[in-house]
Amino acid sequence: METKQLAVYLIIAGAVILALKFITEIISFILSDFFLGLGAILVVGGAAMLALKFFKENRDDADDEPFRGIKQ
Repeated sequence: METKQLAVYLIIAGAVILALKFITEIISFILSDFFLGLGAILVVGGAAMLALKFFKENRDDADDEPFRGIKQ
């Protein structure tokens, strides 16, 4: 294996390890306080519900629209 390719793999592996460490620290900080954790869960749940509603509306609207002027 070339030294350049090995260096790229080591950099990527290090970045993944650092990202996982930061994510676990952030999650443990948020969940350490009850109200902070509850607020975070409510925000994530609301965002997920809103995203699902947008996807459903977009799919339903696509069924009603004509394709290049031709009714389906």
